[in-house]
Amino acid sequence: MRCFVKYILLVFFVLINVNINAQEKCAVEDSITVYVFMLEDCLITQFYTPQLRSLYREFSPYNIRFEGLFPNKYSKPEKIDSFRIAYEIPFELKTDYFQKKTNLMGATVTPEVCVYNHTYNEIIYKGRIDNAYYKVGKKRGVTNTAELKEVLEAIVRGEPVLIPDTEAVGCIINLR
Repeated sequence: MRCFVKYILLVFFVLINVNINAQEKCAVEDSITVYVFMLEDCLITQFYTPQLRSLYREFSPYNIRFEGLFPNKYSKPEKIDSFRIAYEIPFELKTDYFQKKTNLMGATVTPEVCVYNHTYNEIIYKGRIDNAYYKVGKKRGVTNTAELKEVLEAIVRGEPVLIPDTEAVGCIINLR
């Protein structure tokens, strides 16, 4: 009898573990887009391109879209394409010439990210990618937060985003 109880408990824990792993691999049900406001000649934007590539590769399998937006009027398609090639950006890059998304999301600097839930038409998170920069031209010795990654992980797990807004540090967007 004791052996039977142990066997039942073992099967129970295996089934729970399989279910948890299956949930972790499920796609996000809502339509989520990470809008990344960028500027091709902003050194801080350039600095974050490897991290953005990595985040895209990690979270795009969960049906989380990434879209780079260039809101300044001098960001022409040729410059954006050159930027895409030079920094090996795997997600779509577009101009936001009329700053419709820039104004809708309230972006003021590059790089700044806005995680948007299209299903509920709401901003889930707006702000910095992490805290590597504390001021324009001033980088921390150690980056100890990763806000964008934490937000995306919470979305994938179906948990609430604890910090929905942070202050981004970067190059100023010339707002019209």
